[in-house]
Amino acid sequence: MSIDVTEADALEQLERILMSPDFEGSARTKAFLEHLVARELEGRGDELRGTALAMDVFGRGVDFDPNVDPIVRIEAVKLRKALDHYYLTSGSIDPVIIKIPKGQYRPAFEPNTVSRNSGEQLTQPESVWPVLGIRAFSGSDTPRAAVFRDGFPEELGLELARFGHIRVITGYPDEKEDGMMISQAPECDYVLDGIVRDGEKGLRLIVQLKRTRDRSLVWSDRRDIPLDSTDVFEVQENISRQCAAKLADAYGVISTDASETYSGRRPSGTSTYEALLSFHAHLRTSRSGSLKKMMKLAKAATQENGTDGLAHALVALGYVEEVAQGRKRLASILQDGQLHAEKAVAQDPLCPEALLAAAVYAQFAGDRPKFERLIVAATGANPNSALLIALAAAWVALVFDAKRGEQMMRQALRINPMLPNWTNITLCLKDVENGDYRSASERVRLMDARDTASDWLLIAAIHGRAGETELAQYALSKFPCENFTLEEYLDDLPYASGVVEMLREETGKL
Repeated sequence: MSIDVTEADALEQLERILMSPDFEGSARTKAFLEHLVARELEGRGDELRGTALAMDVFGRGVDFDPNVDPIVRIEAVKLRKALDHYYLTSGSIDPVIIKIPKGQYRPAFEPNTVSRNSGEQLTQPESVWPVLGIRAFSGSDTPRAAVFRDGFPEELGLELARFGHIRVITGYPDEKEDGMMISQAPECDYVLDGIVRDGEKGLRLIVQLKRTRDRSLVWSDRRDIPLDSTDVFEVQENISRQCAAKLADAYGVISTDASETYSGRRPSGTSTYEALLSFHAHLRTSRSGSLKKMMKLAKAATQENGTDGLAHALVALGYVEEVAQGRKRLASILQDGQLHAEKAVAQDPLCPEALLAAAVYAQFAGDRPKFERLIVAATGANPNSALLIALAAAWVALVFDAKRGEQMMRQALRINPMLPNWTNITLCLKDVENGDYRSASERVRLMDARDTASDWLLIAAIHGRAGETELAQYALSKFPCENFTLEEYLDDLPYASGVVEMLREETGKL
């Protein structure tokens, strides 16, 4: 190792490489690089020989023959190419160069003289939100087409900006605009543009989203606007809200596409956005494993940036999920969860997730007026966020108003029909309240609550009220709590008294 590169410098550079989307290596390539660097820094670089690497990294046995199986040489070539590409792109001004010289497997660490001589300020990589640039729209030159061409990009930018986990740049330049090449413009992960055409029957709007790193088309949509549309601004607003929800909401185009970029990162290089993506994934899978992953990422994000309101909100909501899954008693999470919820609102009082977390903990404290105020604030902060509205709807339905909760859930499903199937429980609670147990039972008949104890209890009780004893017994058998009894779990549930009484009565019969 060069005397100008310390062990800490080398480890930071390794992390920088593994985090970068410009390091085009597979999981095996990344593991190979990590192993080589670790052995060298441990003073065991002389052990980095072909046979040892084949067994330690690539799972070969003691009978490994490099003349028959060239796995190590092939992977070394791939690794060198991935490193070369990285240092030609985003790693060009990194302070340290890690390379694997040809003819050996021991890594070399050298200071990057290009970065030192460039005079540019070197900074540690930051975890940032995806950046979306919106270009000016093109199309017909008629007056009514011009209204949409000029107004729709700004309207869409406004609706997208409601999602705090995405950065939006309006007025993003075309390939060449006023002499400025696209390479000089702010770096974006995605670019959105569109066309407005004027026809005999009305306007046609086409919107396209492209991924900048490979210029591939990620998403497109087409809308026809009839001539009798009297309020052009209302039409723009409605379409922009719909497009914003499809693009930026949970399970939307950008979060789904971006998750591939973030999924390979290690917790030590995590960001709040990774934690948010993991939270969304957990709400869809309802697994204990997905919850553990989300909590690990969220807690790491709060350690990286203690003033990040969203990160604290995710930890607070994660504690609630741990209780819902039957992994922890309610009393054990109240103090820490309340602290994170308070920090979340204090640091970011406009963050919908922070407001929702504060509302839930207000309910735990028995402060219903505060709960209601915060629920209204949370859903009003971003009316395009279907998943957040659905979460709020579930709490409203369970703690004081099944009808209002159902209305909110239907609103969420109109925005995003692809929400997880736990929404069915909220939708059927009004039927339960009205005594229509058969309809409620049908709605949850095929529902799989995975590892969520509270949902399995609700499903069991609903089937029990409908006289579906076998279905009720099956649902109760899925109740996953191991560390405490069903009665103890029911004592913890912060639901309306009528809901808890129904659970006690029906589960007591099974």
